[in-house]
Amino acid sequence: MSSIARLTSVVALSLGAVLLACGASDEHGHAHQPGPVVAPPTGAEAELEALVPVPNKSQTPGVVEVDLEAKLGRKVYGDAPETEVWTYNGTVPGAFLDAKVGDRLVVNFKNALPEPTTVHWHGVRLPAAMDGTLAMQQPVPAGGTFRYEFVLKDAGLFWFHPHMRSDIQVQKGLYGALRVRAASEPESDVERVLVLDDIKLERDGRVSETLDDNSRMMGREGNTLLVNGTSNARLTVPTGGVVRLRLVNVANGRFFKVRVPGHTLRVIGSDGGFVPRPYDTETVLMSPGERYDVLFVAKGAEGSEITVMNEPHERGHESGMRPASPLMKLRLGAPRATPAPPLPDAFAPIERLPEGPVAHTVTLDEKPNANGDYVFTIDGKTFPDVPPIVIPNGQVRVWEVKNDSDMEHPFHLHGFFFQVLARSGVATPADRLLWKDTEIVPSKGSIRFVARFDEPGSWMYHCHILEHGELGMMGEIKVQ
Repeated sequence: MSSIARLTSVVALSLGAVLLACGASDEHGHAHQPGPVVAPPTGAEAELEALVPVPNKSQTPGVVEVDLEAKLGRKVYGDAPETEVWTYNGTVPGAFLDAKVGDRLVVNFKNALPEPTTVHWHGVRLPAAMDGTLAMQQPVPAGGTFRYEFVLKDAGLFWFHPHMRSDIQVQKGLYGALRVRAASEPESDVERVLVLDDIKLERDGRVSETLDDNSRMMGREGNTLLVNGTSNARLTVPTGGVVRLRLVNVANGRFFKVRVPGHTLRVIGSDGGFVPRPYDTETVLMSPGERYDVLFVAKGAEGSEITVMNEPHERGHESGMRPASPLMKLRLGAPRATPAPPLPDAFAPIERLPEGPVAHTVTLDEKPNANGDYVFTIDGKTFPDVPPIVIPNGQVRVWEVKNDSDMEHPFHLHGFFFQVLARSGVATPADRLLWKDTEIVPSKGSIRFVARFDEPGSWMYHCHILEHGELGMMGEIKVQ
């Protein structure tokens, strides 16, 4: 057994084995309910101010040094009673980190929680020892510290969260955004980072840790939608102004399909930064872990409001039967003094990686374990029994990820970006070739992607429905 397998087994026994003992499946192991009913927004509307970055302690140009503490806190969600949450620096969402491409980020991390944790830097290309997974790092014990340090190679929106018992620790509030600014950014009148989440609250206001049949199959989906930690957010924008929304889905299992009624959204960025050829769309679909960067010109009468909606999406097991839910409001303020400039229609092209034959094929599926409870598998096995994939350092490899299950799975690759060449056999148009680290694998379908594995170490790949990763749908890559 590899070192990661041994370490993971120990951690699972001490912290997470309860997951496999919770919840009973029906005779097919599938949930048949469309999911929890999303409550309408409650409480007073809150103006969505820009997230405030953690102060930079460094006086050295090109270095951003911050303190990050995971600790207990208290929070009120809507009209629910105040509840205990787990936070970074005392807030949910946690500390907001802001830097520019090429900066060295130094994070002095302290764990003030009652159990071990790590910090994984989702989407960031960095040394494996800094990735915050059990593949390369011992858990930071309660009361312990760790220094994360790495150069920010790419502009874009990233995020950070624990990578052990992540379904519970993220659900309790441990997540934060990292914005890495490019040397040149597109013009806008209003820019907001929007951290999209949901929260499942018990009747007494506590954050639910229950793993029922639906949560096991679909991932925990909350009964309250959150934008930057609030269920009733409002953003005032200038009428006729250019609005930039930088979206990240940090939910355990919920897919967000964002629509701004009456507006076309110009997608200018995805997981790995700007897209070479921006494109227009009516909705933006985001699985857990994905990021999108959109622009639009706010239209309507001054003083009017637009309700931004989360539209239904069929990702399996009748999940598309849910009604649309309000996500937040836009209030049209004073008009822009001059007409809005044209939205950008091109950014720098990205390197197209060479294609070749498929070198690695993995198959995602679900099956009952010895107790009859459903687990989620890669090539018929659950982690840590999934054999590692060994790749020589510097190699470009083509993968095919097949999905034999009855639902979509967001595939996340640590440490590297990839380019999706085809989805279920349909080639990706040349102008839609993007840098991705998280991609939806369709039910009974597949994706084919190419990536350059140029950083040695042990890296994870897994379904980013957090419950599925914890229940086995995770694998390891050894770049050496």
